[in-house]
Formats: sequence, C-alpha cells, structure tokens
Amino acid sequence: MPNNVMNPGAQNGQPAWLPRKFWDEKTGQTRTEELARSYQELERTARAPLSSDHPTDPAGYNINHSELVGIDHDVNQRMFDSGFSNTQAQLVYDLAHERLLPMFQDYSQQLDNHMETARLVDHFGGEERYKAIQPQIRAWGERNLGADVVDTLGKTSQGVIAMHDMMQNREPGLSRKTQDTTGTNETELRNMMNDPRYWRDRNPEYVSRVRDGFKALYPEGVA
Repeated sequence: MPNNVMNPGAQNGQPAWLPRKFWDEKTGQTRTEELARSYQELERTARAPLSSDHPTDPAGYNINHSELVGIDHDVNQRMFDSGFSNTQAQLVYDLAHERLLPMFQDYSQQLDNHMETARLVDHFGGEERYKAIQPQIRAWGERNLGADVVDTLGKTSQGVIAMHDMMQNREPGLSRKTQDTTGTNETELRNMMNDPRYWRDRNPEYVSRVRDGFKALYPEGVA
C-alpha cells in the first residue's frame, strides 16, 4: 500500500494494514494472542442480540401468521443468522402474506381459468364452435336464469355445460315468476336447480326429478 491507512506511523517491518496495538516493536512480531482475542470479541458482538426482542435461537421467533402462510423453519434460521429481531421477522411474514400470496393466487386463478376453458373447447368440439355458442348460452342464461346465476355458473366448465344442456332441453328458468296456482312447488324446483347435483354433476336421478316436476307444472313448457 502507498499509505498506511490503519497505522500511518508503521515502520520496522510492521505491516501497513496491521493496527499498532497488535504489533510488538521490541520483538518485531505480531501480537497474535491480542489479535485473536480482539477477533473473538468482534465475533461475539456480531452475534449478540440486536434488540430486546431478538430470540436466543430460530425457534424463539414469535410470529403471527395466517393459515395460508405457515412458519418456515429454514427462513427463520436464515433470519436468525442475519440478526433479525422478532419485529423484523414478523415484517417478512407480513410482506409474504400481503405481496407474494396475492401473486400466487392470481397465477393459480389464471391457470384454473385456462383449464376450464380448455375443457369447454374440448366439450364443444373445438375453439371456433365454443366461441360461437358461448354468447348464445350467456344470452339464454341471462334471459331465463338471471345475470347473477349466469355469473355463478359461468365460473366453471360444469356450470357452462349445465346451462347449455338446460338451453337445449328448453327447461324453465330459475328467474321465472311463480304463478299463484303452483304454490311453493315451483320455488322448490328452482332451489333444486341451484343444487350442484343438478347444474354441476348432472346426476341423472336428480335431473329427472326436476324435469318431471316442471312437466307436471307446465306440461307444454318442457321438452
């Protein structure tokens, strides 16, 4: 080095980088024991708790977390090694919940939507046919079932297929006004049509009960 930053007055063989207190001028040698003790003290200070809420080990972190973001022991170990206090560690988990979790959920939703669309394309025999029939299903659904029901059923491929089947069979809509002569029977049938066994699973026995019920109420209104 051109200049002795650590000890500008270094001489008689003393390394320029070595502080004066570690150099024995009489012997012309490094005071290794003093240097070792100083290093140990520095290491002990670096590992000492940074604050009153710094745990004594990784398991000592007291983290409030949601069911979706659980405790990660490897992460806790890394935070402990880096000197994170409990407050700092809590912030890491809070940020994971606030920032990362919505990103993963959004990606998962996009993947689910893609898979649902792929099932519909396959069910209707191709992308062009599905695109052509999609607005027809929505129009029929909004007219006969109501926009809220269409939005609910439209979230899954099973729901869309169920609406298409209802459209093909000309089944009465869920939003059709109850006639005085039908009492609560039609209301019960509408509730049955809201059941997943009808619109999602298309359970043959359950679907038959709904159709037979409407045929009894409207003999000419159901195919």
